[in-house]
Amino acid sequence: MTTSIIGLFEDGDIAGNVLGELAGAGFDKEAMEILQGAPADEISSRLLEAGYDESQARRYADAMQKGGAMVVAETDDDRADDALAVMRRFGALTPEALAERLDARDAERARAEEAEADEEEAEEDEEADYGEAETAQVIEEELEVGKERTTGGKRLKVTVSEREVEQTINLRGESVEVERSRVDRDLTPDELDHAFEERTIEMTETRERPVVAKRAHVVEEVVLTKHSNEHEETVSGTVRRQDVMVEDMGFSGSSQGRSGSVKAATVPGKPAKPSGSKPARPKVREA
Repeated sequence: MTTSIIGLFEDGDIAGNVLGELAGAGFDKEAMEILQGAPADEISSRLLEAGYDESQARRYADAMQKGGAMVVAETDDDRADDALAVMRRFGALTPEALAERLDARDAERARAEEAEADEEEAEEDEEADYGEAETAQVIEEELEVGKERTTGGKRLKVTVSEREVEQTINLRGESVEVERSRVDRDLTPDELDHAFEERTIEMTETRERPVVAKRAHVVEEVVLTKHSNEHEETVSGTVRRQDVMVEDMGFSGSSQGRSGSVKAATVPGKPAKPSGSKPARPKVREA
């Protein structure tokens, strides 16, 4: 079975973070949506499709007319508690709590606007009294330290070089020498029997000569290994400050400082995602 999980949040940014957290936890992105800035009837219809009764759906729709954002996530029953835990971790609100928070935000914004208006009026009155105004600013520099990633390292470059190598070797050899000598003697009977016969007499000589061959073998290995490390480094810098000093110019007068006002920041709303036509869900749970 499928359960619709409903979560109500103060603004669209928080709702967007909830969707990202749910997606990161493995929930189906196609089964999630954000309702924000939509008419009450559209919000009410979407909640009726999810399984809310009419009065409860209208209660949520009315609360969202001043702001807020709603996350609707459909998931299997066995993962419903996980989705609820994510929404509650991001501060899911009830309709009443959302209304109170939006009213407080509007009141704070109104007070800030009123204070700004009062200050502008006071400045206009002061300019009207004095006829002219000169402003000096107090400026102070702040040291902002960040970090950037740089790349470096070591490179192994394989090169090939040549060199002449000499090596001495002992070679052995034989040589045949011819020696002639004058003789005056008679032939023996054996020699006489083989005299005047043609024949060839050979004697072989051997010599050694150098034979060169090359054999490649590894004599060293160079390995590049990368290790991660962290360290702290203190960064210092010189910052400047421009001060304003008030000096008495020798005649009667007064100098008054004025403090600036702070405007309340507002978060722009995100457009509502069309709800589309979906089959009714029998189960719905609030975060």
